[in-house]
This record gives sequence, structure tokens and C-alpha cells, in this order.
Amino acid sequence: MKKTKKLDFQKMIENGLTLKLVSVLVAILLWFGVAMIFSPTVDNARIRGVPITISPNNETLAGLGLEAVGGQTETVTVRVKGSREVVGALKPSDIVVSPVLTDVTGPGTYTLQLRWSKQNVMDDFEILGVSPEKMEFTFARVVSKKLTVEAKAVGLTAKDGYVLGKPTTDPVEITVKGPEGTVDKIERCVATVTSDTVLSRTYKVPAELTLYDADGNEVEKTDAMTFDVSDVEMTIPVLKKATLPLKVKFLNAPASIQTDKLTYELSAKEIDVAGPEETISKLEAINVGYINLLDFKYGEGYTFQIELPNGFVNLDSFDTVSVTFGGAYAGKSITVSNFSVINPPSNWNVTVTTKRIYGVQMAGLAADIAALQETNVVAEIDASTIDMKEGQYNVPVKLYATDGSTVWAAGSYEAVVEISAKK
Repeated sequence: MKKTKKLDFQKMIENGLTLKLVSVLVAILLWFGVAMIFSPTVDNARIRGVPITISPNNETLAGLGLEAVGGQTETVTVRVKGSREVVGALKPSDIVVSPVLTDVTGPGTYTLQLRWSKQNVMDDFEILGVSPEKMEFTFARVVSKKLTVEAKAVGLTAKDGYVLGKPTTDPVEITVKGPEGTVDKIERCVATVTSDTVLSRTYKVPAELTLYDADGNEVEKTDAMTFDVSDVEMTIPVLKKATLPLKVKFLNAPASIQTDKLTYELSAKEIDVAGPEETISKLEAINVGYINLLDFKYGEGYTFQIELPNGFVNLDSFDTVSVTFGGAYAGKSITVSNFSVINPPSNWNVTVTTKRIYGVQMAGLAADIAALQETNVVAEIDASTIDMKEGQYNVPVKLYATDGSTVWAAGSYEAVVEISAKK
């Protein structure tokens, strides 16, 4: 069992340093005791760091449309008298010091007398004075201005195979508030990040704000200005480069048409782009637009504006692509006399009364158009899309070739059907 070590007072007394420390402590305690008994009142104690108080609702300033923009953040020293116990517990917040504003008549800098009072009038101490007794204060008409934050990245570079995207800021706008004469000069707000870092992934970092006037001169930020945000963060996207093929897609192709067999010529077959790595690695091609086969004109070309996915940038020298079909396609006008009704309801009769549809414009591969027979084209009517009411109605038809050829009808066509209830 471990023995408890006893204090050896004899050794402590023989130790000179210990004896000195004990003597000082006893002296301090005796001094406090004597002071409390024979001098219970402090006549000239100093409370330092007392803040200047100017009420935001001050009637004088409000009437002039002014706010304090200089001097209001200073502190003063206040001399007080009272019982040692009360004075010893005083804090700067227990005293209110403010300027006398009667001489303020408009914007400018004034040397004003200070006045003071107790925060709580019931506190048992007396204020003797304040140092300094006068201070300079600046007053101005305060206005606000909302500014778009411009992002500027300096010195940053991207790793091989990558490119830096357009930097953005959060927030994208700030509001600056301050003296009218200063704020009115501000025209631009630029967030800047300066670094020699080589980046391979998107980079987020705090940015430094700089204000400029209309001539590009820096407007110095002062204590009189405030901002609605304390920090601005810049995001610098790092995008991966890639060369991707271009293609078009076709709309309203009959089910019998395999659109990947439709050939065409592009003014550019591929494009150099950059985009977020997680997105670009999954992308196989860039779709430049859609061609509606119902409006297809085989002798004409199409021009598309290239629209990239969100977050991508075009690294190439062109932003439009032309699509032509050369001599691979042809057209023919035919008469269709074959009709088919699909999805007929069980309790209604749907009878096609149209015998022929004249002037059907067929388009497709030139060889298939040349071999196309009118008897191989069917006009299909889907009864499930018709509102079943007795009578005759014009309804849309879908036209397709039954021989598997790569042809289709360009345009929209209708037929007349008669609907009657089954008995």
C-alpha cells in the first residue's frame, strides 16, 4: 500500500523562496484588510475601455439624415468615486459615454464635448469625469449600393489534360453601405485569388474584395463602410479536356426505320470541349440537334447552334454545324390506298371511308425510293386515340412501308372514318 506523503513544514520554512512567497501573500491580504477598514472609499478610480455610444435612433442625426462614420468606435477612460467594493466590480459597460450633438448641422467632422451617465442610475458610485473630454466625430449621409462580384483568378494553372473553367463567387452580389460621397464613386467589385497552384480538381478558396471607380481606380475600404457579408468564396472549376464526335438525332421516325442507318454529312465531325470529369467521362458524343422526319426535305440542309451540357466549355473555333444529305436521299409522290385500323374497341365499329390519299410525299434512301411500290405503303389508324362518338371524323394516319425499306412519309396526313356502335 502506497504511503501518503506528509508536508514537512520545517523544510518549507527553511526554504528561502517559499518563505518569501508566503510573506508576500500575507502582506497583500493584510493590505486589503486594512484598506477595507481604514479606507473603504475610492476617490479617483479609472475605468478604461469605456465605449462611445451613439444611438442609431438619435433625433438630431435622424433629422439631418446623418450617421456617425468616424469616432464612434473609440473608447475613453472614466474617473469614478465610490465604495471600494462597488468600484472594484465596475465594468466599461456600466457607464454610458456619448457626444453632445447640438453643434452638428450637416455632414463633416466635428470636435464634440463628451457627456456621461451611469447605465443603472441606482448604482452607488459617482462619475467624476472622462478622458479625453472632447473627441472628433465624422458624420455623413449613409447610402447603400448593390454590386455584382466579378471573379478574378491570378497565377493559377491547370494540370495537363485539364483547363480552368470560369470562376464564380459566393455570393454573386454584395451590398456596401457607407458615406454617400464614397459609395457613389464605387462602380465595380472584384474578388481576387492569387496563387501559383497547379490544379487538377475544382478549387474553392476565400477571395479578397477590391472596389473600383468608373476609371478603374481603387476605392479604399474604410471603417466607415460595412458589407452585408463578411466573406466571399471563389470556386474555380477544373475541367477535363476531351474530343467528342458530333451527331444529330431524328424525330418521328416510323418503327420500321433504323435511324442509325440514316447517313448524313456534318461540316465538323468532332469538337474539342472540356467539362466536369465525372460527366465528360460518361459522354460518348455531342448531339447538335434534331431533324423531324415529318418535315424532312432531302434536297436541303440544316444548320444547328452547338449547345453543350451545363458546365462544359467549347475549346474549338466554331459554334455552329451544318448538316447535309448529299445525293444519298430522294423523294417521290405516291397515292396510298392501303388502310389499317389498330386497337379497335370491342363495342364500336371503325370503318375507313377514305379510299385513297393522294400526293403523299415519301422520302428516304435513293435506292429504296426508286424501288418503292405504292402497294407496299400502309396508312395506319390507331382507334385508341379516337373519341368514340357516332359519326364521321377526320383522323391522323401514320404511313410506313411494309417491305422494310428505309423510307418514310414527309408531312402529316388524314383519313375519314365512320364510327358506329355495335348492335
